Amino acid sequence: MQVHSGCTALSQTSDHTYYRHLEPQQDLLVTYWYSLVSSSTITMAALTPEKLISPASIGHFGIRTTPEKFEQMVEWHLNFFGGRAVLRNEKAAFIAWDDEHHRMVIVNDASHKQIPAEDRPRAATVYHIAFTLNSLADLATSYEQKRARGILPHWPVNHGMSTSMYYTDPDGNEFEMQVNNFDTSEEALAFMATDEYRQNPIGVDIDVEELIRRIRSGEDEREIKKRPLIGQRLSRYENSIYFKKPAEA
Repeated sequence: MQVHSGCTALSQTSDHTYYRHLEPQQDLLVTYWYSLVSSSTITMAALTPEKLISPASIGHFGIRTTPEKFEQMVEWHLNFFGGRAVLRNEKAAFIAWDDEHHRMVIVNDASHKQIPAEDRPRAATVYHIAFTLNSLADLATSYEQKRARGILPHWPVNHGMSTSMYYTDPDGNEFEMQVNNFDTSEEALAFMATDEYRQNPIGVDIDVEELIRRIRSGEDEREIKKRPLIGQRLSRYENSIYFKKPAEA
């Protein structure tokens, strides 16, 4: 077995070896797995930390649905996002709402089946996807436009760092429309480091009509965004006016 210089073996078992890199100011523990074959050589792929490439932005996302829900899903998402169908046929719909060629695609796939509503709270799947609006006034207008089209939120909530409304599409996928409660990311991160947020990382449920009344009254949005103190809340079901914990299986 060969290793590059600058790396010291700390311990070895029958199937792996731990190495500690000895560069100054570094303490990098790397596990290299290998098969026990004669004269095996471990190639050290990376001995120093590097900046991993992150996306510049989110491009689009895709949803598979069933034939009986396809048209309903397309119409719901066009209304929810204020979108336009860039391409739409019996197999798929590509939807955009800004200058991107498409932001989502809905695929009509007969090989898939719906998740029963009672199973969704325990299903291993995408939890939700959030989208940001610029102001509470925009959030109020969004709510009113969606309500006029039969789309209502099932969870209005002040998370502390955002004020949000959660919706579910006809398949039960959850989408969040949010407004940031702080002017900068630094302020939001500072809030998330407080004891208040550690005690309640979920949020405080909102009476949506009262929220809309306050927004339309001209009240300072900074005051509306302040989250009340309700004590501990470590799940959606705790201290909630909207959620009831599902029965144990």
